[in-house]
Order: sequence, then structure tokens, then C-alpha cells
Amino acid sequence: MNPDMHEFQDSEELNQKCQRLEREVARERAARRAAEDMAEIRLRELYINQGRLELLNRIAGFANDSDSPTHALQFALNEICEHQDWPVGHALICVDPSDDERLEGTDIWFSKHQDVAFPFLEASRKIVAWSCASAPGRLFLEHIPIWTPDIYAQHAFTRAPSAARAGLRASISVPVIMGHELVGAMEFYLTEAIQPSERLMNILLQIGLQLGRVFKRARHADMLSKNALTDPLTGLPNRTAFESEILSAFELEKRTSEYQTAVIYIDLDGFKLVNDTLGHSSGDALLIAMANRLRFVVETFDHEAWVDRVFLARVGGDEFVILIRSPDVREVANDIANEIHKCLQPIHRIGLNDVQAVASIGIALNGPEYQNAQELLRDADVAMYEAKANGPEQTYHFTAEMRSMALARLDLEIELRHAVEISAFELHFQPIVSLSNRETVGLEALVRWRKEHDVLIMPDDFIPTAEACGLMVPINTWVLREAARSAVRFHASNSQNADLYISVNVTLQQFQQLHFVTLVRDILLETGANPKWIRLELTESTAATNPSHAARTIRQLNAMGIKVSIDDFGTGYSSLSYLQTMPFDTIKIDQSFIKRHSDKSADWSFVLAMKNIADSLGMKVIVEGVENEFQQTELDAFGCQFGQGWLFGRPQTEANILAETCPPLSESPHSLHMALEPPK
Repeated sequence: MNPDMHEFQDSEELNQKCQRLEREVARERAARRAAEDMAEIRLRELYINQGRLELLNRIAGFANDSDSPTHALQFALNEICEHQDWPVGHALICVDPSDDERLEGTDIWFSKHQDVAFPFLEASRKIVAWSCASAPGRLFLEHIPIWTPDIYAQHAFTRAPSAARAGLRASISVPVIMGHELVGAMEFYLTEAIQPSERLMNILLQIGLQLGRVFKRARHADMLSKNALTDPLTGLPNRTAFESEILSAFELEKRTSEYQTAVIYIDLDGFKLVNDTLGHSSGDALLIAMANRLRFVVETFDHEAWVDRVFLARVGGDEFVILIRSPDVREVANDIANEIHKCLQPIHRIGLNDVQAVASIGIALNGPEYQNAQELLRDADVAMYEAKANGPEQTYHFTAEMRSMALARLDLEIELRHAVEISAFELHFQPIVSLSNRETVGLEALVRWRKEHDVLIMPDDFIPTAEACGLMVPINTWVLREAARSAVRFHASNSQNADLYISVNVTLQQFQQLHFVTLVRDILLETGANPKWIRLELTESTAATNPSHAARTIRQLNAMGIKVSIDDFGTGYSSLSYLQTMPFDTIKIDQSFIKRHSDKSADWSFVLAMKNIADSLGMKVIVEGVENEFQQTELDAFGCQFGQGWLFGRPQTEANILAETCPPLSESPHSLHMALEPPK
């Protein structure tokens, strides 16, 4: 081949290689430029997003420290507009949301060029927006930021002329939300229709939520201010207002002896029963009616010439107080108390029910022994409790002896709380027997408080205090657990009586708890007790407080294998209608129907009537308070199956019962705790 031809071919190959190299270099440069551009874009986006997050944090921080919606909105408008370089921002407030839902313009605005935007801002201040299809009224329908690329395309946009003069083109409307309620809005106006990013819209939504928290705090503050001196239910002055009034009376009495001061403390008897049986709405209606009657009495005396001041307030629950200033304050206080008793006597019609609530009244008169107004109010309260302890419709004046008794009750409460903490109680058991052969079929658990080594406190002396200070639920929970443990030990020691059960009383507070059935189930699983070894006893009032709840709970207990008895039958407000709907296993006839009967005086009509009721409902009968052979023989002849009383045995400790009925145990039984009633 010609040498020139070889040289040509070599040159051609070299050119092709150079071209390939150039193309590869170009591709690499393009890829590098693309990567650099992408990195720059991402860096810019990161910078933008970081700036938006910082914006959100600044506004959230201001909102956390602010109690003024106006200041918070102004701060947010300034920050957002300056950060986004938006020319105009304006805030609207929701007015009367419960009546006529609408947004109204405000003087809260931002403008980069106020001279140009002033006509538009003035028009915005006067705007009213109802719920509609366009912003800002559309925020009532959608609680999300709304982007409007052409504000002039909105038919309802009445600010179009002034917006055009300001050179505005598009808008973003942002809701300010409190919970699920629209409480305000922010609207921002742009000179170009540049659609905002989804991330920005989310940031704006979060800002609206943060501002809603300020509205919530402000609303709460308004409510507190409004209710600071007024009881919202009755419209009477509240405790705060009364304390201010009595303080003024004390100061006035220090300056002049012309008038004396007294406090009347009033507590309604029967309110709790209405509240528990008819519901809280009926209880509220009764309180309003009582307040109106008390107001009438007070207004009558306040107009008398010999009375300087009579001031009525509701201080909580069903408790009312009256402050009196008069030259003869004792006589006026007695007259007012008498009139209160009279005015409360007529029956009230609450819904479809006739109810009555009378009052227990305590009176304390100011004297040199009182250093401050709170002491006088305290002693009137003490006198009221003394009146309540002595029956309904009583009035008591405070005495020094009452204070000693009140302090003793306080000491008892403190000691009782400590006793619950250290389990300083003993569980005693009283037999329940078959009347036909006196065979023990069950044991009722009864509590004793071992206050000291040789001091045993009976239930009547501490259960009322436990109920008053809220200790019955923990006590009852403990007794259920300890009774189950006792049942396990009894059956482990005495296999001959496989059906022996322990009966436990359940208080209203415990039975009304939502998780009571779950509690019982957990105790059975924890202790290993067979459900048939445990029976629960409810009083009539406990069962009747909420009949539907009671029936449902008893059925759930029955499904677990636990039987339920109605205790002290005949002493409460029984109703055959609710007895028919509740699956009780046994009726326990109260001992008050038994004790008066002897071979010389035996009228068993009430007992027979209750026995017939039990038979008709398919329930067994336990008769309490059987104390002599005559009573047992008669009751057995009537067909009453079971009895309980001192004739068959007094309450004893577990150790004593096991010693009488079982062989000696190699190990001493565990100490026992807590139940709820005195001996039957």
C-alpha cells in the first residue's frame, strides 16, 4: 500500500479519537454543570425552607408569650410580609361566631408603601365577609390557606378598584383556627400571580394554628374575668365576691360599733338525692329554683330600715351563704333563717318529678374572738354541719364546743387516712346459716379498725368519716381483695363445705365506677378465688341511684359467676319495677323488722310481705338480726331459707372461725383487712 495512504488512515483515526475524547469531555462538563445546578437549587431550597422554619419559630415563640390576639396578628403580618417580600397584609377577626358567623376587617395591617395602599387598606378595614365560595369567606368552609391567582375574577371582591390602584394581582388567605373554630384570618396580597409552593402553604397553616392558641388564652381570660365574681349557674355572687364583701364588713366594724356582722351558712338537704337519681340537669334546675327563693328572702330583708346590708352568695355545690350587717344582728339572722325554712318547704316541679329540698343552717356572729373574716365563715360552716347532723330543717348557732368537735373530726380524718395507708384494719366474719339446720352457708365480712393494740374501733365510728373524705373506694377495693384471699384460705382448710361463700358490701362510690367489673375480675385472677365463693351486697339506694347502670353491672357480675344480694331490704326507696329488671339472687331483710318480735309480740306482716315479694321474683331470703330461738322457729316456718344474727354467732376473726370449724393450721393465717358494716 502507498505510504501516503497509510499516513492518511492514521490521521483519520487520530481525528476520530480526538472527536470522541472531546465528546466525552463535553458530556462530563455538562453532567458536572447539571450536578452543580442541582446542588445549587437544593441548597437554595434548603435555605428557603430553613428561612420559613425560622419564620414559623419566631411567630410561634411570640404567640407562646402573648395574651393579645391583636399583637400576635400584627407581629405575624409583619414577619410574613417582610420575609416573603409581600406588599400588603391584613387581618380579620371572627365576630359573634355562635350567632351570625362572619369575618370583619380590622386596623391590623402591613404595607410596604402606605401612601399607595392606603385606599385599599381603608376598604379592607370596613369589609364584612360571610361564609361564601370565595376568599376570605371561603375559610369558613375550608380551614386551609386559599390561593387566589386573580382577585378580580371573584364576583364578591368589592375592593377591586382600590386594589387595582395599588397594583395588586393575587392573594393568599390564611385561617386562624382555635380547635375546629375559625376565629380570624390573614390575607396577603401580591403584585404577581406567582403560585406559592405547597411547603409555604403548610407553613402558613401552621402559623394560623399557632395564632389560634393566643385566641384560646384570650377567650379563657375573658371568661375568667367575667365569672370572677359571679356564679354562672345561679347568677348569684360567688365565693370570691362574698369574701370581698365580708372583708369590707370586718373593716367597717373596726371603725364603728353601730353595726354588727353575722354569717348564715346554708346547705340543702336532699339535693344529692335529686342529683344522683334524676341527673345533673335536674340538680341544676333545683339549685336555680333554690337560689331564686333565697334571693327573694334576702331582698325582702335588705329593704328593711333596721338592716344595713344583706348579701347572698353561692359558695359551691348546694351551699349558700348570707352576710348580715345590722344593729341587732342576732335577731335578724334568726328571722332570716326562719324565713328560709318556710320558703323552701313548698314542693318543686322539676321536669315530671315533684321534689323537695330543705336546708340545714348554721349561724356565726362576729365578736372580739375573731381575728379575720375567714374564721367567722369557718365557724358558720361548723354550725351548719352540726345542724345537719341533727336532722333536716335545723338552725344552729356556733358555740366553742362545736369547734372542739370539728377539730376532733379533723383529727379522726387524719388518723383514718394513716390507717388506710398502713392497713390498720381487721376483717371479722359473721355466719349466715340455713334456718332449717343452722348449717353455715356463708360469712359476711365486717370491718374493724385496730387503732391501737388494745383499741378496736367499730364501723359506726369511722365509716361516716371515710365516706365524707373519699376513702371508701380504696377501702372497698382492699376488702374485695382480702375477702377473696380469705375465701381461698377457708376452702383450702375446709373441703367439706364446697359452697361456703364470703359476702362483701359494696358502697355506692365503688359500684358507680366504670371499671368496677374489671376490678372484680382482676382480683379473682390475682387471688385465685372461685367466683362462686364471693357474693356482693348492694343497698337499695345504691341499686336505685342509676338503675340501668346497676342492672348492666349485675348482669356482668352474674356472667362471671358472682351472685349479688340486695341488702337492708325495706329500709330504702324500693321499687318493684327496678327489682324486676335487676338479677338479684337474694333479698336480705333488714334487722329492724325482726328485733321487735318475740313470743309475746309477733306481728310478722312486713316480713311475710317481703318474703312473698322475694318468692314472686325467684329470689332467696336472708333475715338479719335473728337473736332468739322463737324468731328462728317462726321464720323457718314461714319458709325463710337463711338467717344471720347473734343467735348463730357474733363476728369473729378468721383465726377463730378456722379454729372452730377446721383442724389446727400449721401456719397462722395472714392478717386481714377491711369491710364496711357493723354486726348484723
